[in-house]
Amino acid sequence: MTDRTTDPNSGAVVPAPAVDPALRGLLPPNLDDLADRPSLAPRGLIARARAFGLAVAGLASAGGAAITWGQVERRLPVVRHVDVPVPASRNTHELRILQISDLHLYPGQEFLIDFLSRVARTEPVDLVLSTGDNFGSTDGLDLVRAAYEPFLDLPGAFVLGSNDYYSPQHRNWGHYLRRDPRISSSGLRGLDLLEDEFGTPSFGGGGEIQQDPDLPWREMVSLFTDAGWEDLSNRAATLSVPGSGGKNSSARIGGGSGAQQIVSLIGVDDPHMDRDRMPVPEDSWQDPAAVRLAVAHAPYVRVLDAFARTAPDLMVAGHTHGGQIGLPWFGALVTNCDLPRAYAKGLHTWHAHINTPLNVSAGLGTSPFAPVRIATRPEVSVIRLVPTWM
Repeated sequence: MTDRTTDPNSGAVVPAPAVDPALRGLLPPNLDDLADRPSLAPRGLIARARAFGLAVAGLASAGGAAITWGQVERRLPVVRHVDVPVPASRNTHELRILQISDLHLYPGQEFLIDFLSRVARTEPVDLVLSTGDNFGSTDGLDLVRAAYEPFLDLPGAFVLGSNDYYSPQHRNWGHYLRRDPRISSSGLRGLDLLEDEFGTPSFGGGGEIQQDPDLPWREMVSLFTDAGWEDLSNRAATLSVPGSGGKNSSARIGGGSGAQQIVSLIGVDDPHMDRDRMPVPEDSWQDPAAVRLAVAHAPYVRVLDAFARTAPDLMVAGHTHGGQIGLPWFGALVTNCDLPRAYAKGLHTWHAHINTPLNVSAGLGTSPFAPVRIATRPEVSVIRLVPTWM
């Protein structure tokens, strides 16, 4: 093969200047020469490299498809119905509880308000429990009002989550696989303001507050308490609830006995920020005919164990988003707290002191910085407490 170049004046093709043989070995070889040379790598290695490249391309394609689907799935909320038996010997009445959790409302989430409006029209419920994280931005108050407005004439109670106090923040998703995202890479916590994988500020031991809340949580609390709902932030309360369908469901469905059911409640402020302080139950907790409910936002093991020692009929929590990203036949990758993955969403039995029903809601929303759900559809829970002879 002969090197040639073109004379810029005449346009004639002339031989290229000769290269000093002493310098030829220092120059990169001609690409045509490279193509003609046999590979020095074994054929098996080349085949494996090609297979690896195809696998990487396939995974990248599948990952892109999963993210695309995750943006669709987050817009497909469902109602999950579960039944919890209560000993009939205690003379309790059937009670239907609607649990709303993790709305994370910000502009563009109006589809969740439409969904809750349909739930209000179609689901017979007696009592509403809100398990926190209602805001997704500082301008979400009007959306929160619209979301809860259809339910404010029902008896209700609520606790708060970190995203009722503090706005979500963008952060590195590399922390996503930590069992407890409040722990830094150095293994320390409590020294600096940390954020979990969903962009939620969290705090160190002892509940030290590193910044002032920037969300309108007081206005939201007033919205709820003005409607007669009980604030269970490190508090206990007692409600008298029209059972077996309640006033709204009787009008919608045509059923409901109207029998009054005493409901004794305990709750804690957000354990994810170490704000939880276990309250002393009211006297109604000891009434055999009362239904006993324990309510938290984040289902940390220490809180569930403390609840279980009081022998509630049901514990409810949110916070986990059901893992938000799951794998078929595997489930949630994480729970965003120290709760085992097997409890990431749904109704389970918590084995501590006594066996206690635990419902963890996968919630409805997402952080604006992570607007996907994969194999974890958004949900509300309708929990029916059913007197059962045991």
